[in-house]
Amino acid sequence: MSSPNVSFEIQVMADKHWVVAQFADDEEKAKAFADNLLQKGNHTAVRVVRDFRRLDGLHTETVIQEKTTTLRAPVVDVSLSAISEAPVCTQLADFFNPPARLTMGKLVRKYLDEVVVTPTELLHCAAEMKRFADKGSLLFSAIDRVSTLQALTTGEDAKVRRDLLSQSWDQLVARGRKFAARKVAVPKSLSNVLAEVEKGGEEHPYLCLATMSLRLLETRSWLGKLDILITWTTETTALPIIAMIDGIIADIVVSAQLIQDLLGFQANLGAALISLCNLAEGKAEPAKFSSEIFPALNALMAKGQMRQARDVLLGRVVRELGGGNPLSRNEPKQEFEVFCKVLHRVIGHKGVLGGGAMAEAILHRITRIHAHLGTVTASQAIDLTLSALSDHALGVQYLIALASSPLGQGMGAGLTELLSTKVRTADHINKWVPPRLPPPERMTALACVNRTLLTTEELEAESRASLGRHVDEVLARYLQDEEVIEKIDKPDDPLAMRAIRLIKFCGSGVLIEGKSLDLARSRVIEHLRQPQFEEKFLASVPEPGKAEQHLREFHRLLLQTGFR
Repeated sequence: MSSPNVSFEIQVMADKHWVVAQFADDEEKAKAFADNLLQKGNHTAVRVVRDFRRLDGLHTETVIQEKTTTLRAPVVDVSLSAISEAPVCTQLADFFNPPARLTMGKLVRKYLDEVVVTPTELLHCAAEMKRFADKGSLLFSAIDRVSTLQALTTGEDAKVRRDLLSQSWDQLVARGRKFAARKVAVPKSLSNVLAEVEKGGEEHPYLCLATMSLRLLETRSWLGKLDILITWTTETTALPIIAMIDGIIADIVVSAQLIQDLLGFQANLGAALISLCNLAEGKAEPAKFSSEIFPALNALMAKGQMRQARDVLLGRVVRELGGGNPLSRNEPKQEFEVFCKVLHRVIGHKGVLGGGAMAEAILHRITRIHAHLGTVTASQAIDLTLSALSDHALGVQYLIALASSPLGQGMGAGLTELLSTKVRTADHINKWVPPRLPPPERMTALACVNRTLLTTEELEAESRASLGRHVDEVLARYLQDEEVIEKIDKPDDPLAMRAIRLIKFCGSGVLIEGKSLDLARSRVIEHLRQPQFEEKFLASVPEPGKAEQHLREFHRLLLQTGFR
């Protein structure tokens, strides 16, 4: 029977350092998992470390198993790139979905960059499919690689998966030939595309993408394709069409060469990752030598409709941040400083950009940075990460995100207990966020932590509610101690101004649904209940002729913020 005070870390040797690969609560399972990792031939050494939490809260670690082997040289087709997983496709439509296209974009990256064709174009053009199939053994090698990975997931025989993928490829080719037989003219604009597919019926999505591909295939430049797609987004507001364009842009931004051309000069990898985060959120500024199309793409990302492209960009940040490439190659002494800049870009008061995957990547990176200390355990890596963050609210957001990752879930109750302790021991707003920050930002930080806590599935419902109430109490105490509501509702100001300011404060998002919001609501209700409120409101508006307009605006805000 496992003990809540005992856990096991499965560690692998990577770059001459021990790195945590998984957690387990059972010794036999941990040893079996370690043996399995070693048998796969991807690691030269694995070990199992027993972690015992003593009554004083300190941890004692003991290596209970360590094995080494000679790393087998993998038999790799030089035309294929390494992938570690592949989504399982059960029907033809699955091959057009984002996970399948992303896998294809990674696996045959060298080929796609050579011919400058996206997975979407490849899957919708019979001529390009034939060209790909004629490229030596590339097609068969790709099918073999994907089927092997899929078989590991499904438990099927790899041959069954190979046969299914081969049959699916034949069906894709047949579908492409059927479209080619229509001899559709190359569209000059998006309106030409839409006019062509009006008669498509159930085949509308396929015909739309196939017709788009005709135009895109005429341009053998990633930036040129992006230019066309961005122009098309200005010609429509139809969400299904925007989603199709988003998918093709996501295919394009998988290319590392395109990213380099797009971003321009970057001082180091850390700066490039920050630029990618900014671009993913539409907040980027063009750098020196960046592409002319960069501002247009950034503006498009800012609209929030390019979700697939955003996920691909953040996925690259996750891979690079969790990988072994230095963030500051030319100036190694600045590695930690650059890491801290990236850290504070991806972790904000509203949460962690990229969620659990980003949180796990951060843990791997800080383990490598502090490898000079010897073996850095997961708990030590968490402490190092929290100490690198500028305030407590950021640390709690990080722990919540880490708890949702596979690595965090492997830590079990230890991580959620740490999270609960971090929340409960911070009983004053100064322990959450520094006083130097503006009051709205400080209140927003607490409100965001509250919302994240209440929605995290890694905590029990009762624990979520209790922790949320604690944060609400901290914010309510701040409102009372600093007389925030009194400063908003100044007695010397006109009633209309006071009432509108209060109601906007209630709906600003900086308060928590609970005690803190009730404090502000009660002040609004006090005003509403005074005799002849509306007459006094109208009389207090200084601008002639605008009194009724302000009153209507006040009533609109009342409804918007939940007053009845």
